[in-house]
Amino acid sequence: MKLLVLGIGNPILGDDGVGFHVAQELATRIKDDAIDIEDASTSGLNVLDIIMGYEKVVIIDAIKTEGGEPGEIYRLRPEDFFKSVHLATSMHDLNLPTVLEVGNKLMPEEMPREIVIFAIEVEEIEKFTEEMTAKVKEAVPKVVNLVLGEIGKK
Repeated sequence: MKLLVLGIGNPILGDDGVGFHVAQELATRIKDDAIDIEDASTSGLNVLDIIMGYEKVVIIDAIKTEGGEPGEIYRLRPEDFFKSVHLATSMHDLNLPTVLEVGNKLMPEEMPREIVIFAIEVEEIEKFTEEMTAKVKEAVPKVVNLVLGEIGKK
């Protein structure tokens, strides 16, 4: 099975870099030619270019929900976002659920059969800093272990 672990986020925007940091840690722990580990500071339709052609994709990304606690970890699937799918003002600003929906509509045969998303509730994503807040930083090893379990490497 062709598998991708993709950490999404910008490492210079505080907690937004959590996916990037998890991917970096996983890259030091997983040595398996059947598993690709990538980190991407991209969004919008660019994500499709990265995930197409894989059978399973595990995505790690930041999330900001109403009432969520920083550092809280959610295991989600694309269908969990059904109500949040919408078009943005720019095709580069599409959120992840919308991007996945577009991919499934336009190129269903190239999209992964299985997508799992580990989303970490964030606190600070607007200040330029390479430091994550304490609770989000504490979530990184927990997410690493969850991803390892998800891909059968625990």
